[in-house]
Amino acid sequence: MGRTLAEGLKISSAVLLVSASLCPPRPVPATAHLGLRGAIPGVIEPKTPASGHAATALSIQEADEEAPPVATLKLERGDLSVLIRDNSRSPDYLSGICALINTKDAADFDAFDPDTIGASSGLNFEHITSGHANPNNRFSPRHGKYLLYPLSGGASAVLVRNREDSPWAVSSTYRYTLVKPYYIDLEFHCQTHEPGRFGTRGYAIFFFGSYMNDVADVALHFLGVDQPGGKEKWVASDAPKTHPDWNHGGTFRNLLAHDLKYDEDHNFKTNSWSYDYPRFTQPFYYGLAAHNMVFLIMFNKAWTEENEIRFSLFKFKLPKMPRPAWDFQYVIHKATEGRDYGFKARVVWKKFVSPEDCVREYHTWLASLRTQPKKTAAPHRPTD
Repeated sequence: MGRTLAEGLKISSAVLLVSASLCPPRPVPATAHLGLRGAIPGVIEPKTPASGHAATALSIQEADEEAPPVATLKLERGDLSVLIRDNSRSPDYLSGICALINTKDAADFDAFDPDTIGASSGLNFEHITSGHANPNNRFSPRHGKYLLYPLSGGASAVLVRNREDSPWAVSSTYRYTLVKPYYIDLEFHCQTHEPGRFGTRGYAIFFFGSYMNDVADVALHFLGVDQPGGKEKWVASDAPKTHPDWNHGGTFRNLLAHDLKYDEDHNFKTNSWSYDYPRFTQPFYYGLAAHNMVFLIMFNKAWTEENEIRFSLFKFKLPKMPRPAWDFQYVIHKATEGRDYGFKARVVWKKFVSPEDCVREYHTWLASLRTQPKKTAAPHRPTD
């Protein structure tokens, strides 16, 4: 077996502060602060134990000391300040990014809903879904161990899920890295160790949700076509009710992709179906948030015979609050044992400039990916 990822992660921070509190805006779970400057509004930087909790401080003086997992981790780089959580308080306090602040452009505005317990997180690994009825089709990543580790350099963290902690026998890592001035780079890797669990249809949907704070426009904006044979253009869609399995929103697939088939008795059809049209032609979309902020997310792939990216939009909080979920899916078409799967993505959180600026951001990121050295294996992959 050898050493697991949980035993082998390293950190080079001079001081790691670990305290037991809960994520804001409620009392803050154990937090490691690796920030460079500034603060997230409402985050308690505890110097004394929070009421009802015993706080501890752990100093790591050596660059090669191993980093223990933490419940929450604050990272700061450039204009961004984020707070990341593990699964220890899920499903009430969800894993992923608890708070995302651009300290220059909107210092008092969290990108993600700061108020709704159980639906307040961004870039949260939410579902693994098959094409057949299964009690684990919904919310399984929110239950069980999902350990959070700081990584060297003070700008990265990784969430680790081992196969024995997943009812689908899927191991995965989900890495977040802050990049100046206002980027979050994502890298997701997984293996399906027992693909038979996904049944005869064979595909696996990995769903990632972002519960947004107030937005100026509910719609997703992307380059695509709105009819067969149509020309590429900007599309804005608010996920209308045009499908029998519609449930407060829907999913958009790539121009080359096929609809996923699922059993009639499927117990969670919400994320399985997709619109025939519009379809996206480029793997990125943006949404317009309040305070003239843009939430732009882009991917290193759109559709291949092996896997694909899909965009999703859900409106469970509307019309009471202008807070949609701007989501995405990663789909493995035929889960195979021993294969490495995954994707890279970049999130941009800044003032909106124009649709053309979003295109420039996408092409700039693609160019940077081409110059990165190729890796022979998925980084920080859990062992069996």
